[in-house]
Amino acid sequence: IGVFVVLKSKHAMAPIERSAVVSATPETIWKTCFAPMKFEVWDEDVKEMTDVSGPCENGTTFTFVMKSGDMKVPQTLSNVKENESLTFSGRFMGVNSVGTLTMTAISEEEEYKTKIDYRFDLEGPLGFVAKLVKKKAVVEGTELGLKNIVSMSEEAQKAGK
Repeated sequence: IGVFVVLKSKHAMAPIERSAVVSATPETIWKTCFAPMKFEVWDEDVKEMTDVSGPCENGTTFTFVMKSGDMKVPQTLSNVKENESLTFSGRFMGVNSVGTLTMTAISEEEEYKTKIDYRFDLEGPLGFVAKLVKKKAVVEGTELGLKNIVSMSEEAQKAGK
């Protein structure tokens, strides 16, 4: 007699959601971290982006070449609103990856402040398994990516870029 277990991936592990306040304008954050289509400069899990089909806009496709095993993960941009938000999503070996970044200006006094919300998830039955096995790496990767966005953007704002 065998035991059959059904795993509901939507409720198994919540998406990783992190926020930070950045001393930079949404425009500086956008042109520093997203417009160049070089996400590997802030996402340390990404070795490089290849096959980039266009600028940072809805429908642009590209491939993340991951540092871990040179795995290639096709992605598509959606919900792109310049200086406000973007979503990158793709599917590889039964795992759906979805990352959403949102920027909200919260102060325009002497020093600019912007809140960045970063939500990352691995969905689908194998996404559930990947999150269980690699939970710490997924959380740390999301947190480090956000930390890099903050530091790069603040440096660019100070430099007047």
